[in-house]
Amino acid sequence: MNSAESEDKAPFQPVSMTMPATLPECHAVIETMALELAQLREQMAWLQERLKVDSRNSSKPPSSDGPGSGNRAQRRASQRKRGAQKGHPGAYRALLPETEVDGVQDCVPPAQCNCGGAVNVQGKPVRHQVFDIPPVTPDVQEYRLYSGVCTQCGLGHRGVLPQGVPSGQIGPRALALVGVLGTRFHLTQGKIRDLLAQLLGLDFSVGAISQAHGKVAAALKAPVAVAVASLAQAPVLHMDETRYPREGSANWVWGVIQPKLAVFSILPSRARYVITDLIGQAPQGVVVSDRYAGYAHLDASRRQVCWAHLLRDFTRMAQRPGAAGRIGARLLALGYVLCRWREQGRSAAQFEALQRRVRAALDRGAAQTGCRRTQATCQNLLKLWPALWGFVNHPQVPPTNNDAERSIRSIVLKRKISGPTRSRRGDEFIARGFSVVESCRRQGRDLIDYMHQAVLAWIDKAPHPSLLPPQAAPSG
Repeated sequence: MNSAESEDKAPFQPVSMTMPATLPECHAVIETMALELAQLREQMAWLQERLKVDSRNSSKPPSSDGPGSGNRAQRRASQRKRGAQKGHPGAYRALLPETEVDGVQDCVPPAQCNCGGAVNVQGKPVRHQVFDIPPVTPDVQEYRLYSGVCTQCGLGHRGVLPQGVPSGQIGPRALALVGVLGTRFHLTQGKIRDLLAQLLGLDFSVGAISQAHGKVAAALKAPVAVAVASLAQAPVLHMDETRYPREGSANWVWGVIQPKLAVFSILPSRARYVITDLIGQAPQGVVVSDRYAGYAHLDASRRQVCWAHLLRDFTRMAQRPGAAGRIGARLLALGYVLCRWREQGRSAAQFEALQRRVRAALDRGAAQTGCRRTQATCQNLLKLWPALWGFVNHPQVPPTNNDAERSIRSIVLKRKISGPTRSRRGDEFIARGFSVVESCRRQGRDLIDYMHQAVLAWIDKAPHPSLLPPQAAPSG
């Protein structure tokens, strides 16, 4: 969410009028035209500023900057070449012990030299190991369900499938693989179908893959719901949202991130009720977010506004002419000092002087009338003043929302590759699947193993594996 969007205004609408006939009417027309001219100048300044908006002064991604801006390599701070540096010892794959290899073949030199002499083998051989993939064939099991009738009462009976066997044709491990390929590896349904057919010999239609996504989403429903219920008690929550449309509607994906847990939800709204549904009306911890108005109902003393977003806002402000630009440059410099002091581990008492300087700059920005956009930004930050310094009072809270930004980027890549979803089933697969992907990554858990266990529990209607970190998982 670009916090500068709150400064944007609707296009100016000129006032229609008739030609004046008297001197007072002429004065009224002059006043009206002077006001219109001032509004047009302000709108022109806003439009010129919009032309300069890029990833350095807004929340736009770097990929949208265009060919005229420096690429990522040109923006690197280090002047060293990429890769290992001179003197780097290197890393090599260790050889497996002989007891763990699948086969050993002795490669001996020829028995006779070209000169006619005999060749004697000397010393120990050089061990060379090659890792390869054997031909993969699917495991197809047939289950024959017999029916019978009681000879006494005539009641019909039918054989039941064993535990872990689904009613469909795609087995639990294959369902887990489909879930991992569609989330962690960002594959489309068509590419999943091709991969299963070409590498594993499993030939399913795109429709079957789509149905498999729905089954994986159903298997992940319970563990993700338990994870959502735990958010209100978390000490620190990072929140962010971005667009993830469904065909015919504008949906949004919401992310709530903790150090060991991540929960995503795709909903057709950015309203306040979505936030309260996810983290409760009054969460116990500190919420780290941008300046989006949907978080305004939260107590400012229990919030942390992202300083990475603020630095981009200050950069945009510094590009404006006059007093507004000088105030923006001052705030930008103080923001860089804040980041440096944070890395140095300065105490809360040491930040008091910096807080006074930032407050003085914001007061000047709110008092000046030369740029209403700068004035509005400074007034908004003064209202959020305690939320600017949550990291000072809570050492475990970072001053930026980078954790949520990085986590939600994986879903953004999925959106760019696969495009919009087509149904609620697709929304649920994306939201629940990426919740599991990111949570397993943060906890160091095996993703495909967790998916497999969740699918088995869903098939057998057994207790689901917990998605919560081990220390937070409910006992029993």
